[in-house]
Amino acid sequence: MAMDINSINKHSPWWARCFAIFLGFVVLGSVVNLFYLEIFGINGINHYSFGNEPTDPGSFPENGTDDEQRKYNNSLREWNEYQNYVEMMDELEESNVTELSQIFAFLTVIIGVPAIMMFWTQHEKMMQIGIAFGATKILGDVWVSYISSGIVETYMESMPGGADYSWVARIGIFTSPMCGIFFIALAIVLHNMYHSLNNLPESAFHLKVHTPSNETSTHGDNDVQH
Repeated sequence: MAMDINSINKHSPWWARCFAIFLGFVVLGSVVNLFYLEIFGINGINHYSFGNEPTDPGSFPENGTDDEQRKYNNSLREWNEYQNYVEMMDELEESNVTELSQIFAFLTVIIGVPAIMMFWTQHEKMMQIGIAFGATKILGDVWVSYISSGIVETYMESMPGGADYSWVARIGIFTSPMCGIFFIALAIVLHNMYHSLNNLPESAFHLKVHTPSNETSTHGDNDVQH
């Protein structure tokens, strides 16, 4: 009687299928991001998108009251913040972050669609396509973060008290690849769950239990058994 370890350790296909569903949401997000950047640009929809831009307060009027001084100071602060924001967005546009994000969003879709199908069916090439998908995410996220982090850091330092938190922009370079690393690690784990045992030598991972046959010797009445 032969006992195959694969028959002992069969895994539900829904482990890989759940990951395929998760990849589907990631790919869908990339499609949305692709069109969002095309329509709204790197500025996107923000506080200043609906005619909320502050106006230049100009020079403070002579002989102004305390209340006018307070309103002028608030208007001047809002105007300076808006100018710093516009400057940051202009620098991001000039750095081609929009085009770069769109390119990697497109690559994510191109690689992600076959990855979803392979993980859904537990294809033997699921690990390779999963690594390619994760590597694309890592490269795109790190590249975009590297370009934009310095620009965002400068903007944060221009804000009152923002210099205390400007390091957050820089640390994004190190946290951005986490998503891609997670995809690669999970692709390797899932591949090993479904395919690694099939490639191992039979002699090492198969248990063969032999039941000895009952052999009886028939001896005559005068036979002496030694």
